[in-house]
Amino acid sequence: MVSSRELFKQGYNASNNKQYDKAKKFYRNCLEIDPDYSMAWNNLGWILYDQNQQFKEAEKCYNQALKADKKNYYAWNNLGILFYRHKKKFKQAERYWKKSVKLYPDFKMAWQNLGVLYKFQLRNPKKSDNCYQRVTDLDKKNKSNSGNISDIIHYKCKECGNPMEKNQIICEKCGFSE
Repeated sequence: MVSSRELFKQGYNASNNKQYDKAKKFYRNCLEIDPDYSMAWNNLGWILYDQNQQFKEAEKCYNQALKADKKNYYAWNNLGILFYRHKKKFKQAERYWKKSVKLYPDFKMAWQNLGVLYKFQLRNPKKSDNCYQRVTDLDKKNKSNSGNISDIIHYKCKECGNPMEKNQIICEKCGFSE
């Protein structure tokens, strides 16, 4: 019998190869085995949102991801994207993105999202500039460490061995959460 982790990895690989229908099948099969697999819910939600424009279903998936793991900063970020782009509920999007960066302070994507929100919707240039500065600082940190990967990578995922950064608590490749 195939494990939920193996199905997740197959879904992740299929998604990376733009085989979204195949990826959805793998994630759904993964969730049949392990209904609390937070990253499988998140990734399924992203495909439903981004590829199929099934916004209600995507939101349900993100909420299931967070029900399984409140520390899933990817799901908080994706919920923010849904509320920003689709629902146009900007203060709610802000709350979700703030939660994401609180859980993972080096999550550049969430900082970028907050910067855009503050600049264009909430009209707060100071906060926008602070977010963009955070992104710039993260880029500089990564560039300055580019010659020495051990400065960026602090450990490997206990499940699959994927290199992970400081403060990263969820493996993007296999979905394992510390």
